[in-house]
Amino acid sequence: MTQSRLLTLLVTGLALFAMYFGAGNLIFPVMIGIEAGPAVTAAIIGFLMTGVLLPVLGMVAAATAPDGVEQIADRIGHHPGVVFTIIIFLSTGMLYAIPRVATVSYEMVLDPLLPPDLTYRWIAEPVFLLIFFAVTYLLAVNPKGMLDRIGGYLTPLLLLFLFILIITAVIKLPLDLGKATGEYADTPLATGLINGYFTMDAIASLVFGIVIIEALRRRGFETKQQLFTGTALAGVIAGIALAVVYVGLAAVGSRLGTAGMTNGAEALAHASTLLFGRSGQLIFGVIVLLACLTTAVGLTGASTQYFRGLFPAVPRVPMVIFHVTVAFALANLGLEAILQVVAPVNQLIYPIVICIVFISILDIFMPGDLKWTYRLATWCGVAVGAFEALWSTQLPIFAGLRDTLDMFPLGAIHMPWVAPALAGFAIGFIIDAATRNVLSRGMTSATA
Repeated sequence: MTQSRLLTLLVTGLALFAMYFGAGNLIFPVMIGIEAGPAVTAAIIGFLMTGVLLPVLGMVAAATAPDGVEQIADRIGHHPGVVFTIIIFLSTGMLYAIPRVATVSYEMVLDPLLPPDLTYRWIAEPVFLLIFFAVTYLLAVNPKGMLDRIGGYLTPLLLLFLFILIITAVIKLPLDLGKATGEYADTPLATGLINGYFTMDAIASLVFGIVIIEALRRRGFETKQQLFTGTALAGVIAGIALAVVYVGLAAVGSRLGTAGMTNGAEALAHASTLLFGRSGQLIFGVIVLLACLTTAVGLTGASTQYFRGLFPAVPRVPMVIFHVTVAFALANLGLEAILQVVAPVNQLIYPIVICIVFISILDIFMPGDLKWTYRLATWCGVAVGAFEALWSTQLPIFAGLRDTLDMFPLGAIHMPWVAPALAGFAIGFIIDAATRNVLSRGMTSATA
């Protein structure tokens, strides 16, 4: 591989890291360091398994479909696949994730700096959001330079400030492990694994895959093999960066175990101020702002690209404007009601994503067609996951579902769909083998 291609992969991988790394990713590992206490090592290992390994596998799965996420979604059936892709791009795009990171950046960066009695405080958030989305538009409107701007400039800046905070905290602050609290006291590995699962970054892999593949294609990665290898390596680079940062942030949290912090944002802001005085708030603010901005840009670019495929007559500029306008409006209206809708939607689509990801990995090495393996595993998982999604709406009418869902293996940790999905996988694989879909064909590969 040439030096220019290695540089392209490095920049692309760093851009992918920044697109994954939003405000939630900044906070979760810090809280692991605080709440897991002496069990922090086991907890962070569990978190890395689902918060890093699963998204990387998701990117490898996305690499098996160089023509776009629709190619992956069709494996569960054409019409279900279309509905699935529209839902994930709406929920991870302008209807929830994009306005959410913008609002979080205001709440964590500017709001703490404003005097409580400021006369025109009410106008601060709309102005901040207007600027945030204007910058998002400028960075996302040109797809040819978007990844270069993120991976070549914004990500190194984000990593610089993160490493300044992490390294300084590790050197200057003594280890201060509190007692393991909650479920970390009994099952730290499993609890960390569950928290990594709930980052929902595996969904983002299928969303971001469309951007990564197209960017590599413009850089001369033309064959399916080149695109597969390039996309998978970009995912590995992003995964390594995520793992290093997560471990570092958990180390920061482990130095604040008895400080009485109740959330990761408060803990990081406290650590920044403790280490750097007043300028610490600036360092913390830059980290949060860059993390949220790069995620917003990546999601806007991916969603725009997908919906332009559905509506090719609409030029890119109006499509990007539409995305940021809708996101800006929702961010100003408040997101609590939207969260109540989107959280159950994510509970519904995550089983689909995980089934597709793992079967796609198997499909790379398995000869033949896994048609029913994909479909029955996904359909069985969704059949039970739908009830978990209904329960998560917190509506009284669905409260009674919890007792039934907890009867399934892993139901107590809100993953009752796993056992049905595994059963569907086994039945589907048997059908594929019996109908000679799997064993009679010559070796085929998603990378061929």
